[in-house]
Amino acid sequence: MKLKNAIVYALSLSIFIIGCQQLNNQMKTGADDGLSVSVDDVSPDETVYAGAVFIGDAKDQFGTDPYTLNSAIITDDTLNISVSYSGGCEAHQFTLVVSEAFLESFPVQLPVSIAHDANNDTCEAYPTEDYRFDLTPIKTMYQNAYRQEAGTIVLRLKNAPEGDLIYEFTM
Repeated sequence: MKLKNAIVYALSLSIFIIGCQQLNNQMKTGADDGLSVSVDDVSPDETVYAGAVFIGDAKDQFGTDPYTLNSAIITDDTLNISVSYSGGCEAHQFTLVVSEAFLESFPVQLPVSIAHDANNDTCEAYPTEDYRFDLTPIKTMYQNAYRQEAGTIVLRLKNAPEGDLIYEFTM
């Protein structure tokens, strides 16, 4: 009976040790090991940055560095853009520069552009990033100028791949 208990104990201990080794191997996170991602994790590639909005004559104060505007779309009161640029070592800023005056037409039009400041970044990577710009200052400017709560503005975004953007809003 003692021999049988000793064998069962030794077998149980062996299974426990093998299980611990497998668990330990699964928990390693070295450079060549796999990585587990849950649905709650956010990929760094999905980062969306908030861009500043400036109304007025900005001249070159927000930068004139080159970039590629990949896409631009308006959702509710937000302009969403995707941009690519040369760099990757410094923080880059993108600013939506908005004209102070509407172009009188129906619907009214508003010239806007994206200014890019690369902060003297000399790196040669070519990242693509997403930015969001809050359009409520433009809505407020329209509401004050035309004394209407709802309206439609054609945003004439320079180099927009989709062409002019339609910004419609209600109260």
